[in-house]
Amino acid sequence: MKELLHIGTIEFVSLPDDQINDVPAKIDTGADNSAIWASNVHLEKGKLVFSFFAPGSAFYTGKDVSSSAFRTTTVRNSFGQKESRYKIQLSITIGDHTMRRWFSLADRSNNTYPILLGKNLLKNTFIVNVAHKYIVSGSKHANKVLVLGAHSKATGDFFQEVKKRNKQDIDYSCIGYDSLIYYIANQQNTNIINIADNDNDLANYSYAYFKTHNQKAELAAAAAEYLNFRGCPFIDSEVGHSTSASKLSEYMKLACFGLPIPDTICAATPQLLKRFDEIADHIGAPFVLKEIGSDRGRNNYLIENKSEFTRILKKAPADYVFLAQKYIPNDGFYRIYVLGKEVELAVWRAAHPSEKPLKAHLNKPQGSVNASLVPVDDLSHEVHDIAARAAHCLGREVAGVDLVQDKDSGAWFVLEVNNAPQLRSGSFVPEKTEMIAKFFDKEVI
Repeated sequence: MKELLHIGTIEFVSLPDDQINDVPAKIDTGADNSAIWASNVHLEKGKLVFSFFAPGSAFYTGKDVSSSAFRTTTVRNSFGQKESRYKIQLSITIGDHTMRRWFSLADRSNNTYPILLGKNLLKNTFIVNVAHKYIVSGSKHANKVLVLGAHSKATGDFFQEVKKRNKQDIDYSCIGYDSLIYYIANQQNTNIINIADNDNDLANYSYAYFKTHNQKAELAAAAAEYLNFRGCPFIDSEVGHSTSASKLSEYMKLACFGLPIPDTICAATPQLLKRFDEIADHIGAPFVLKEIGSDRGRNNYLIENKSEFTRILKKAPADYVFLAQKYIPNDGFYRIYVLGKEVELAVWRAAHPSEKPLKAHLNKPQGSVNASLVPVDDLSHEVHDIAARAAHCLGREVAGVDLVQDKDSGAWFVLEVNNAPQLRSGSFVPEKTEMIAKFFDKEVI
C-alpha cells in the first residue's frame, strides 16, 4: 500500500517551472479543486495568457505566462454564485514531492493565501494533519505570534498566561507601534522590523494580532498592507481594509503595488531621533522629512544636517509621526489630474526653490508663478501609466498625482496621490472646471 505524506493546513510550496519559491498555500479538504491567484487573464491568438499573482503580492513578477493547454471549468465563488474559470496544469513542489496538477486561475486578492490546494490534488498522495501547519515545508515563523497595541506589562503578563494554556509551543511578542521601523522602497526592499525582537521582520511571524489600532491607525494600516503583500495572516482583518489617510500607508500601498516611490524610512519620533546617521547613510543627505498627516507643504522640510533633524523632531507635537525620504534632484514636478482611469489634465511646476533652506525642495511659490499647462498628449507613455496606476492603486477616481523625475537618472517617482486635489482654487481653475464637467457628463446618464 502506498505510504501517504503527512502535511499541515498551511505549507510553503514552489512552482519549479516558473522559479517561484516559498509561496504560502492553504490546504482545504473542503474544496474539490485547487486554485492559484492570477491576473490579466485573457485569450490571445488561441493561447491563454496571464500573470501569476498580481500587483500587491510579493510573488508577482509582472511576466506574462502563456499556455495552449487549458480548460474552462465552472466553480462556485465565495458568494455561492457559479462562475467560469480557466484551468491550467502546473508543476508544484510540496516539501520534497513534485507533481503536476490542474489549477483554476482565480482572483485571490481578498484571500490571505494566494494558493489553495483542494481534494483533487491531495487524493492518494497526502494526509492533512489539521492540528499542525508547515509539517513538510518547515515553518519560517517558529510559532511566533506578534501582538500589536498599547504595550504594557499587563498585556505581556496576560499573554504569558495564554502561553501556559496553549497546547502548542507558541511565543508571543507583545509590542507597541513605537517598536516598528518601516523601510519602504521597491518591492524587494520593503520591510517592517520589530526592534523589540532582535529586528525581526513582521513577515517572519506565524500570526499578527492587531489588539488595538484606533490610536495608531496609520501605523497599523501600513503594517497590515505589508502583511497582505507578504501573504501573512493577521487579525482583525478590518485593519487591512482601511482607507489610506496619510503618506505612510499611501507609500506602503504604492510600493507593494510596484509603483516607484523615493526610498523612505518611518518610525515613531523616539526611534527616528536615534537614526539620523542610518538615514543619511541609507538614503543620502540632504533628505526630506515629512509629517505623515500634513499636506500643502506643512511640516515638510529639506534636512541638511543632524542639528536641523533633531530640532524639528523634538519641537514637534508628541502625536506627530515623521518619515524620512530620499530627496530627488529635479527641474520641477508634474501635478497629473486623473479622473476615472484617464489622465485629463497636467500642470508642470518648474523648479522654484524657496529662499528658506528648509523649504527649498517644495517648488510651490505663492501665486503659482511657476505653473504651466502641459497638453496631455505631450506626456510620455510612462508618465500616463504611472499616474493612472497610482490613482487606481489607492482606489481614487478623482486624484492629483504628483510625479517628479530624477534629473540625473531620468527615473520617475510618485511623490503623492492627492484624494482631494485643488479644483476650485489654485492655478487653471477654468480648465479644471471644464475637466470636471466633462467627467460627469460621461458618468451621469
